[in-house]
Amino acid sequence: MAGRIPAAAEGFEHGAAAYEAARPSYPAEAVAHIVGHGGIGPGRRVLDLAAGTGKLTRLLVPTGAEVVAVEPVAAMREHLRALPGDVTILDGTAEAIPLPDRSVHVITAAQAFHWFDPDVALAEMRRVLRRGGHLFLVWNLRDRRHDWVRRFGDLLVDGPEAERPYDSYYDVDYAQVVADSTGFGPVELWTHEWEQPCTPDLLVARAASVSVVAALPEGDRRRVLDRVRRLTETHPDLAGRSSFPFPYVTRVYRCRRR
Repeated sequence: MAGRIPAAAEGFEHGAAAYEAARPSYPAEAVAHIVGHGGIGPGRRVLDLAAGTGKLTRLLVPTGAEVVAVEPVAAMREHLRALPGDVTILDGTAEAIPLPDRSVHVITAAQAFHWFDPDVALAEMRRVLRRGGHLFLVWNLRDRRHDWVRRFGDLLVDGPEAERPYDSYYDVDYAQVVADSTGFGPVELWTHEWEQPCTPDLLVARAASVSVVAALPEGDRRRVLDRVRRLTETHPDLAGRSSFPFPYVTRVYRCRRR
């Protein structure tokens, strides 16, 4: 994973605008699960780690909690600064969180933990969490049981053996990853199926938001996006449709600091 981080950072730097425009938010049911189990509200301090453009951050602000967003990519932080509400925005990584020991009640990491060095990051999370504090690891997963969704993912890189870091977290048991570390209690997994309203243009922008696509030379990037455009024009589930649902499954892993 470590070798992919510079390329990922470059891709997210270039693709921040597409990320904000095309990536889905998180369903209300998932936010309610996190807020309810985490006891998030006034008087509580929440760290949204690797916050990106603030897809989850903005949904935590209305709780009245003090929200801290840590994000290493400068272009992503620019989008965070545009969020309404009072959010503290810091440059930092999961492996070196710029906060004091035991200074937060809750940590969320949405669409991000697969980029972390898990052992180092979990030790840092334990350091900044108060005793009994909650950790939530969150992912929106493309529902690849649908043929066009699976083909969409295959089109983003060339060749069946090519590395797909954006798929790396689909089959990982993150409950076991956390259990293998020290200092956290049992991990519970919650899932929710839902659909994002989508259009052909939005699907192309969704492809452009993927780090490995955004980091490509312009000609190669354009060829990937053209392939996605052809998918919307030729796949029987999409062809001739001005809009269609993009199916997702949201996973939330929850545990507490011992």
